[in-house]
Amino acid sequence: MSQYFIMSNIESLSDLFDMVGCDVTYYDLGRSISKITPQQAVQFDRKQQAYPFPFRQHAWLACLLKSKNATKEDTVEQGVIWFLKLPLDEAGCLNLGTRDHFIKSIVDKILHKGEEAGLSEALEDSPYAFKPDQERMASLHAKLGKDLHKAPSNYFDNVVKHLSSDLTKQDDSWQTLGLQGIAELAARVDEEKYQALIQKAIQQAAKPVVSALCHALEHETLSSPLQDTLIQQLQIEQDALMQASYLRALSRADLNDTLLLPLFGLLGSLAECHDDDLHPIAALAAKCPHWLAQNPQLLRIIMEKLAHREDGYIAFKQIAAELSQHPEAKQPLWALLRSGHVSPKLAQAVSYLFTETPPSVQ
Repeated sequence: MSQYFIMSNIESLSDLFDMVGCDVTYYDLGRSISKITPQQAVQFDRKQQAYPFPFRQHAWLACLLKSKNATKEDTVEQGVIWFLKLPLDEAGCLNLGTRDHFIKSIVDKILHKGEEAGLSEALEDSPYAFKPDQERMASLHAKLGKDLHKAPSNYFDNVVKHLSSDLTKQDDSWQTLGLQGIAELAARVDEEKYQALIQKAIQQAAKPVVSALCHALEHETLSSPLQDTLIQQLQIEQDALMQASYLRALSRADLNDTLLLPLFGLLGSLAECHDDDLHPIAALAAKCPHWLAQNPQLLRIIMEKLAHREDGYIAFKQIAAELSQHPEAKQPLWALLRSGHVSPKLAQAVSYLFTETPPSVQ
């Protein structure tokens, strides 16, 4: 079979996976981990719709590949996962030129190495491959395991045992817990028998455990009682990194008054917006831009705080760039930046955005 014939019949990622005899399940790994429905996959793959979860102008995909003849057990044990970072165009759709270049590079490898070797080694040295960080990998494996009805790991049992103990004792036993077990607990947040354990952990566990749990919970839809617990902890927390962790865990919550008032309180407490204060602001921009899109006042406070920092507008520029790439936050941001009703400091920061960046101070 000629390479020309193969390429002429491959017009999408789905066609590529069909060619190598694989079924594919897509997960988005951008802002948070979300399973992509088959309908969404068809629509973005064939450019019928924008990519549903854009993050920093790319689609961050985990593609779970399994042979069309594989059983569910084979998928768990032998499935191949590709991590793809594909650029999006100005409309938020897959850049077809880049996608086709990626497909051609894969076909070339498979033609030269054979399908089996080609599949497992296809992304070696590929500019479109990326490696998720340790936390994200743990959460993805936890989600895959749960979706495929696989038993959790031994790390999970250790986490449950630890959190079931008396957490008011001052000891270091939490240091032996594995990130994978914490992620597997978060993935089971919809199971009643684990909800109370997660509530207890958030209120009583060691801060590093709470932080890791919050980072895993950002990929889940939380119950109202659990959201209330996180909001209560956010209101009494003084540590900026922990505040950011609670915000990440809450990032899929609806922006209602129960959440909005504590957010205003938190931002109001950041009087000077020192470097530590950037942690909760960065969490809001990276994980919760939809909140800022819904509430212009929240967006204004953040941009004013950043404009008043004495850092040469570095943080202001970074957060503005982050928000300008989000489909919902983009318009409210530009409406604010073009508004005549801003402080002189914010007006000055906006003018800086449109001028050449001055040389950094040595």
